[in-house]
Order: sequence, then structure tokens, then C-alpha cells
Amino acid sequence: MDLSLVLAACLISLVGLPHGALDPLVATRYGLIRDLRSTAWFLAIYISIVGLVIGFWLFLPIVALILFLLISAIHFGRDWKYKISFGGFGYGAFVMGLPAWAFPEQVEQIFGFLIFQDTASIPLATLQVTGLTGGLLLIIDRKNLSTLGLGELLILIFCAFTLEPLWYFVVYFCGFHSPRHLVAEFSNMTRETRLIAYVVMLLLTIITLGVAAVSGAHIEKYYESVNIVMYQVIFIGLAALTVPHMCLLEWAARQHHE
Repeated sequence: MDLSLVLAACLISLVGLPHGALDPLVATRYGLIRDLRSTAWFLAIYISIVGLVIGFWLFLPIVALILFLLISAIHFGRDWKYKISFGGFGYGAFVMGLPAWAFPEQVEQIFGFLIFQDTASIPLATLQVTGLTGGLLLIIDRKNLSTLGLGELLILIFCAFTLEPLWYFVVYFCGFHSPRHLVAEFSNMTRETRLIAYVVMLLLTIITLGVAAVSGAHIEKYYESVNIVMYQVIFIGLAALTVPHMCLLEWAARQHHE
């Protein structure tokens, strides 16, 4: 077992995933959760979407991976939605695509694990085109880039070309994306609500880790390498959690502006 992969998985789970654990509080703020019954409905729908995404991935892995890459570019672009045009898509697409240009062979190998095949040329090409598109959009929109924003891009470019793709993702997801979301959410909470948020994040993170551990242990016996299983659990799991998370945030954003 690759200890570096284990450490990366732990960081993603303990530092990156907790920002998604705040979704029940977001749902409460915008009226989706009002009582025990509405809580049950929310969780049932959320978990159902997670299950549907996993099922879709197992049935059409290549299509699912490509859709996940595009959805992630849109979602990560929301980090800069007030800084640049097109809802920040250029930023999300660019940071997503960097590893595909820096280490294409490694990225293709990881994608091969995720689609249960030896090669993954189509998803790799999709990510490369996505990254190139993002870069062009950033160049077109360069007048809106602040010094701080340019600094962030330079840091990510440096990380993309010096770190393995997985660790580049850890740096971005745990060092930039998740903290932004957590800061934004906690700034809208009272002191009492923040305490509840800490408890919710802790519980949901523990549950997520438990499900991932059980799933990995169950699937491992069907594979020669546990490393492949870990890649699958990490990224297919993230895909399954990202879809309902993004749907909720998009819905909340619409409610906020109405």
C-alpha cells in the first residue's frame, strides 16, 4: 500500500470533505430543513443522489468521469465567480486542467483506474482541452485579475508542475477550495450555530470515513492492488458527494438573489 496515497486520502477526508458537511446547515438557512420530517426528506434525497451518481458511474464510467470533470470545473470556478467573467469558469477549468498538461501519463493512469480500463485517452484529452479553454478565458479576462489572484495562479501552476497530480489536487482542494467555502459559511453563522456546525462536520466526516473504509475493505478483495481501490474510493466518492453539494449551493444562490 502506498503510504503517500493513504496520507493524501486522509487529508482530503479530514480537511477537504468537512466543507460539504455543512450542507445540512445551508439547507436549514434557506428553509429546506425546518423540522424532523423535512430533515429526513433532505437526507433521503441527498443520499439518493449520491447513490444514483455511483450507479451511473459503474454503468457508464467514461461518460461519468467526463461529466464529473466538467462539473468540477464549473464548481471550482465558483470560487472566483465575483472576480472574473462566466461565473469564474475560466479559473475552475484552468486549475482542473493543469495536471493533465504537467503529467499527462500519470493523469491518464489515474483516469484508467477510475473507468476500470488500462487507458483513458478520451477523458485525458477532455481535461486538457478544458484546461486550455480555462487558460484562454483567463487571458481574455486578465484585466480583472488582481495581484492576489495572479499570485494564487502562479502558486497552483508551480504546484501542478512540481507535485504529483494527486498531491496537486490535495493542495488545491484542502488549501484553497475548502477553506474558502468554510470561511464563507462561518461568516454567515452566529456563535451558537458555529458550534453546531463543528459537531455536524465532525459527525458527517466520521461517517464518510467509515463508509469509505468499509467500501474499500469490501472491494479490495476483487483487485490486485489496494492503491487502485483507494483512487476509486477517493474520486468516485468525491463525484458522488459533489453533485448533490453543487446542486444545493446553486439552489441556495438562486434563493439568495431572489
